[in-house]
Amino acid sequence: MAVLLPALALTAACGGGGKSKDSGGGSAASRKLTRSVITAKDLDHLKVVPATSTSQLLGDEQTTDPAACQPVADQWSLKPKLARTVYTGALVTDTAAKDAGAKTISLEVVASYPAGRAKQVLDQLSTAVAHCPGYKVTRNGRTSQFTVKSVDPSTGPADTAGTYGDQRVTYTVTDPALGASGVALVTVLRVGDSTAAFETVRADHKTASLRPAIAGKQVAKLRAAAGGS
Repeated sequence: MAVLLPALALTAACGGGGKSKDSGGGSAASRKLTRSVITAKDLDHLKVVPATSTSQLLGDEQTTDPAACQPVADQWSLKPKLARTVYTGALVTDTAAKDAGAKTISLEVVASYPAGRAKQVLDQLSTAVAHCPGYKVTRNGRTSQFTVKSVDPSTGPADTAGTYGDQRVTYTVTDPALGASGVALVTVLRVGDSTAAFETVRADHKTASLRPAIAGKQVAKLRAAAGGS
């Protein structure tokens, strides 16, 4: 987890603690969602460590200034405005690149929502990213400033055969105080009423990317879990 600490600071996923009732919990919906998370058996050069606590996945509730940026903070909040039904997640390490410095580490959160709500989440997030160049939050008496930058999908890999699901929002969140280590790439995918959000950094702190095969396999597993819908 140490490599991801700068990124976790961006999304406030450093609070909480204790076992999440939704992360690998006992309900049938939770077990089904847990089985839909990508594993090391699904792709070569992949290591996946399931999360077992809220401190590894989501952070405390935050209020952004300006308010228009709230969906960005809510993506990694335990108490978002548009609540999840269940969620789970994992730490995903990708070593496919020959350059060791290009190894990526992603914090992944997979969630399901009531009918129609996941689309609302992606719609609101897309609007926020487009109109929110930056925001600040105050937590425990300390104010932090972040910048947000949309990543144009046309500059990345093409969405072949539904690799990126029904919707995709991609952007970076940066804590300028942390320099190069304070930049995280966020990729949020929707498949029906489920989402998969990846927060990705590179080992050498250069510009990170999410391997399309990871996104494609995760989308395929979510579709299979939903019965192909």
